[in-house]
Amino acid sequence: MASSLNVESPNVHYSDKHIEVDYQYQTTSVLAEGPAGYTVRPETTELSIRTDRHVPKMGLMLAGWGGNNGSTLTAALEANKRGLEWRTRTGMQKANWFGSITQASTVLLGTDANGHDVHIPMNKLVPMVNPDDIVVDGWDISSMNIGDAMVRAKVLEVPLQDQVYKKLSQLKPRPSIYDPDFIAANQADRADNTIPGTRYQQYQQIVKDIQDFKKSSGVEKVVVLWTANTERFSEVQKGLNTTMAELEKSLKENKSEISPSTIFAMAAIAEGVSLACFCFGLLKKWFKQRFS
Repeated sequence: MASSLNVESPNVHYSDKHIEVDYQYQTTSVLAEGPAGYTVRPETTELSIRTDRHVPKMGLMLAGWGGNNGSTLTAALEANKRGLEWRTRTGMQKANWFGSITQASTVLLGTDANGHDVHIPMNKLVPMVNPDDIVVDGWDISSMNIGDAMVRAKVLEVPLQDQVYKKLSQLKPRPSIYDPDFIAANQADRADNTIPGTRYQQYQQIVKDIQDFKKSSGVEKVVVLWTANTERFSEVQKGLNTTMAELEKSLKENKSEISPSTIFAMAAIAEGVSLACFCFGLLKKWFKQRFS
């Protein structure tokens, strides 16, 4: 199995900082012509893809850090970083990345001179962050530390919980945005760690939190991941949230249809950090206009 990759192609260009690829995305366009049938046209879109060769120190900020997903992910990162082992009812288990697309899968490159298939680990295709190096932070409407949140989640085996509890109990989520109109009523009892003020003031605090995390942790790149409660849909209304200008104006005017997840997304975009697990139906035009 190969462990590194160098592509010799006129469409792949290497520099000290980047790998740049010229790629043709090919598809077909189908035009229905009624009873006469269909007309099919091949279409090609020319793409230029750039990948940084430098692997940055990465920070992960979880909105809803103290939930089942956030606490379990944090425990899993800690267990893998330390190579922990624990006893289960079926025997000993050791932390691994089985199930991870990037860490536990391979890609077929082609065949060698002898006709044998050559595979490469997916994380060797391009420079990728080692998950053991990820620094975790985040927000939650509950002030419960991540160790206790992990215990409450009841996802991991108790012997594993016992080994990571001390470390995780030192991790405390930052105050988060709580709007009972957008989430289930059963979350009200947990909401003792919230950001006060208007929506715009909450937005400003999230921006400050991202800046503080960058400075205090020394990370070079940040990903903001939504792991909090599922929200109800926000109304899409002309004058409220169909353009960048409308959305920013509505935020400053404290419009009630600006959801917590939208505020997190806007703050992350303002700070130039990556986002994951956000629904961009409301932010699509705003994002394009801001960065196009």
